[in-house]
Amino acid sequence: MKTNSKMVVCGAAALLSVSLAAPAAAQNCWNGAAVKAAKVRDMQTLLMVGALQCRSTAHDVLGHYNRFVKTHRAAISAHNDILKTHFVRAGKARDYDRFATAMANGHSAGAGNPAFCKETAALAEQVAGLSRSEVEAIADRMFTAPKGVGRTCS
Repeated sequence: MKTNSKMVVCGAAALLSVSLAAPAAAQNCWNGAAVKAAKVRDMQTLLMVGALQCRSTAHDVLGHYNRFVKTHRAAISAHNDILKTHFVRAGKARDYDRFATAMANGHSAGAGNPAFCKETAALAEQVAGLSRSEVEAIADRMFTAPKGVGRTCS
């Protein structure tokens, strides 16, 4: 009888641990809103890096970037809130800053390419005057696998 009661207790404990682990595992995956937010953040980060890296070139990234941020401030903020919420729910709130920094570092590495400033200025000019949904659509096409985005939720 003791063996059976131990098995029941062990089985119940295992079941409880699985049921508690399932939500945690689900929170570590990236849902559609978080992936979309990461793509928009990736675009915004690329433009920001261009604005900083291309200041002394003939390509006006900064002016177009500032217009983009002014036009889309609410959307950029909303997407960043979604990202922060993703990291908080996953129990990794501190990883948000690492995530954003890794994106910026990735784009900074590409800034050495001579075409970087020209291409980034053209993108900044294009997206500065678009609607939120148009910006999201471009980000979705351009940034198919943003750095730091892991497994997506089904």
